[in-house]
Amino acid sequence: MSSNIVLRSEPQYYNTYAAYDYRQVSTEFLTKEEFAALKYISSRSAAIDEISKEAEVKRDQCQKFLKRMLRLGYVQKNVAPSGIRTAERVDVSPTLYENFPLPFLSAPTSVDVFITSRCNLNCVHCFSDSEMANPSDLSMEQLRSTFDQLEKSGVFEVRINGGEPFLHPRIEEILALLREKRFRRVILTNGTVLDSRTIRLLQESDTTPTVSLDDSEAEGHDLFRGVKGSFSRTIEALRLLQDSKIQYGINCCLHRRNLRRFRNIIDLAVKCGASRIAFLDLKAAGRMRNHMEWIPSNEEYQEAMLDLMMAKVRYGRKIDVALDTFLHCDPLKESAQEAKRGYVSCQAGKARLTVDSDGSIYPCNLVISDPKWIMGNINNDTILDVWFSPKWLFFRGGVKTSDLIECGKCKNLAKCKDFFCRLLPYLADGNPLGPHPNCKTQTA
Repeated sequence: MSSNIVLRSEPQYYNTYAAYDYRQVSTEFLTKEEFAALKYISSRSAAIDEISKEAEVKRDQCQKFLKRMLRLGYVQKNVAPSGIRTAERVDVSPTLYENFPLPFLSAPTSVDVFITSRCNLNCVHCFSDSEMANPSDLSMEQLRSTFDQLEKSGVFEVRINGGEPFLHPRIEEILALLREKRFRRVILTNGTVLDSRTIRLLQESDTTPTVSLDDSEAEGHDLFRGVKGSFSRTIEALRLLQDSKIQYGINCCLHRRNLRRFRNIIDLAVKCGASRIAFLDLKAAGRMRNHMEWIPSNEEYQEAMLDLMMAKVRYGRKIDVALDTFLHCDPLKESAQEAKRGYVSCQAGKARLTVDSDGSIYPCNLVISDPKWIMGNINNDTILDVWFSPKWLFFRGGVKTSDLIECGKCKNLAKCKDFFCRLLPYLADGNPLGPHPNCKTQTA
């Protein structure tokens, strides 16, 4: 099997078996027998007859499956065994899942790790409202333990966040440590401190950067980021990445001052060689609560959404215009099925988790730094222990559609994608059972 593959066996979660290629960023969902075949050859070479016997599947079916995996790059032919470790979770007692009404994965698939609160900008929308006078950094010991735990539990992707991650005093060691890990590595940066040295570190660690670019004009970007000159430094970073032939993405927050310039921003991203640009809407969290005048109305955002969907088609293969988190977080297909049974769930507690720079663990970036939503702390518990904590009940069946103050009575509930998230209502008025802040179809 290719060394890029992470296997996950999740029979308790709707009988799910998966193989993830963290370099190609692709997932194959498998049958139990197909999973058994890949698991068997994860650290050994074997002939078809031997594999089919071990997986308890007919030889011709096994051969057809492995040919497909070979074509996709998940397995290799005539290659000496590499002794790679699979990241399948095998040490979880089945009784732990019984403490929750809804099934969930044995570990998240994507984790945000905020390695530092240090930052050289003063962005109006920052999740954190911490000051540079008292920065917090995760130590190398904490990060080594965290990354080890995430790798062994089969996490697919780790996103390095801040503050500004490149201001962590030991960022070079952190990236060197990441190079050894078998999960996809992404780092979110404002780009202003990227130079030839840090770009070399990204190349050596095979870490994909996502750079924040919030306008096509210097004045607008600098105003949003709170520091004059940040635009020119970010553009210089994008050109360095382009010259280094590093594949990278851009995150752009759409707000009142740049909403009509998104095409110019896309054109700039294309010119600078970005492979992807993701447009984000603003949430009333962190510092944003003190800058609400930046947030467009829901009607303005909806209009922009239609334009962005057309832009996605228009730009075609020039750049991937991503809208998967714009206006709402797409619910898991399992959450949609669970809603039919009267339950409310989302990616938090099933597929996502956040570690803050003080070690606190949260269900989602939206509520980082809010003590109400602390699930645990890496200084006191393992991530596995926190993941199975009863504190997750709210996200794993503790809320039913009948509990929702307005949504439960709404005639449009079956078509709605917003009611799944309970943290946005909490941010809006402090009540996680309330309606989505942009909902216009509430019943009396």
